[in-house]
Amino acid sequence: MTRRTALTALAVVALAVALGGRPIGSDIYEGGEAREGLVAREMVETGDWILPLWNGTVVPSKPPLFHWLVAAGARLTGAGVTARTLRAPSVVLGGGVVLLVFLAGRRWGGEDVGFLAALVLATTPQFLREAGDGRVDMTLCTAITGAQLAFVHAMRGGGPATSVVLALCLALAMLAKGPVGPGLVGLTALLFAIGSRRLGAALRLVRPLPVLVFVAIAGGWYALAYLHRGSAFVAKQILSENGEALLGSDRFPYRSPLFYVVPLLAGGLPWTLALPWAVRGAWRGDLARRYCLLWTAVVFAFFSLAPLKRGAYMLPLRPALALVIGWWLAEVAREARPAGGLVRVASGLALGAAALGIGVAALGAALGAGLVPIERIGAMTARPDADVAGYFRAAGDAWIQLVALGVGGAIAAVIAARALGRGRWRTASIGIAGAVACTTFLIHGVFVPTRAAQKSVRPFAEAVRARLRPEDPLALLTNDEEIPFIFHVGRRVPVLGARGRRPPDVPPGYYVLEQEHWDAWNDPPAWSEVLESPHLFSSHRHDLVLVLKR
Repeated sequence: MTRRTALTALAVVALAVALGGRPIGSDIYEGGEAREGLVAREMVETGDWILPLWNGTVVPSKPPLFHWLVAAGARLTGAGVTARTLRAPSVVLGGGVVLLVFLAGRRWGGEDVGFLAALVLATTPQFLREAGDGRVDMTLCTAITGAQLAFVHAMRGGGPATSVVLALCLALAMLAKGPVGPGLVGLTALLFAIGSRRLGAALRLVRPLPVLVFVAIAGGWYALAYLHRGSAFVAKQILSENGEALLGSDRFPYRSPLFYVVPLLAGGLPWTLALPWAVRGAWRGDLARRYCLLWTAVVFAFFSLAPLKRGAYMLPLRPALALVIGWWLAEVAREARPAGGLVRVASGLALGAAALGIGVAALGAALGAGLVPIERIGAMTARPDADVAGYFRAAGDAWIQLVALGVGGAIAAVIAARALGRGRWRTASIGIAGAVACTTFLIHGVFVPTRAAQKSVRPFAEAVRARLRPEDPLALLTNDEEIPFIFHVGRRVPVLGARGRRPPDVPPGYYVLEQEHWDAWNDPPAWSEVLESPHLFSSHRHDLVLVLKR
């Protein structure tokens, strides 16, 4: 690898890390992130690195690889489990996936394929969103990507160590989120081997040493977890987390098999606009391109047919899709294909994006000059689930960023439009990536933290922690969806469940419940209000109150 290639790889990885990690310090307000943070915190505080019980009673729903990374970072930095240490592994692993795509594309298709595929991935909206999320999805994506690339390398004549690397990645995928990771890789590899008549070559990868590596790493932890927690582990991680997700459950709302069509396309914009042509090129391409296309299709079909659906489940196909699109971009760039009707439309969209960027810059200047009536706008757009005026205030505080990034995005979009009109695809791709980067930097740096602050229970939890002594009894008279409160209050809190519209018969102590339930009790004897939470701008979370039972 030349110095120029190394610097290019470093620049693209740094771009992904900077964009994905931009909101790393914003408040944790979702139950999923808070739950993973509580598991890691139990590891740090109790020393149980096999399967700790978060909040002292609950078996984790995921294997421990992500939690190990978080706990290790918390220990090394001495900061404990915070929003930053919880999200840092996903940010770093996101950069690692971009590097893997760069190296794979470069090896299989040349310098331009590696660069453009990595650039596409580093500016894919969903990938960047998940890179800043403190959950297991990016850890799983990294392991699956490593395994898929190792399999392709083996099919292209890789050395004997390739099968060991493949087994290691499969084991790590198993430790990230259970059997779904190895299952996706195995299904893709099997379909490819059968379709390309290479089943024998694929089966020869199953040798004693790789099998031993997989069983020792993945099987070793599963055995320890069973010995540690017994049937509770089986019920939670095997039956509930995997069995119900695959076979269905009354706990999951019905969602159409077409549920992922919009997230697939919208989460990859603007790059997915080129998807029809990129797919056609991959279908006619060599082994690696066809495999990436199959990898994308298998992940999409598998999760479309599964009963449990989350937008994050599309993450494992993003590296493959980036390779498919980046490969096509490199191909048309080499051929210097002239602009056609569709490209003129794309140029028009780029000019529209440039106009939008100028509009953002103008709004920033107006906010900086105090010309925007923020409070009047807030009164006109008052909603219980969003403080619109708060977004404008945050934008006003960051008005210089709005001006700079708006102008920067507009310039990048104009460069892309001009390059598209002249058939300069590489320059156009860099311009598009620049426009996406400016947009992402603004959204992740200003609006994502503002949204998190509006929905976060952290100020209330910290006020409760400051008000109570460690020995004061505290419990939740709510359901288990108040996981963020438990995370931010920094102590174990028994969850007694919602108690309706009458005071429950509970021992003296402090209790947290929903404001509407407390209001319905109508100042009952022996109970008094201590603290109210600020309003939570959320459609599914409720304002809370701390009360004292004497």
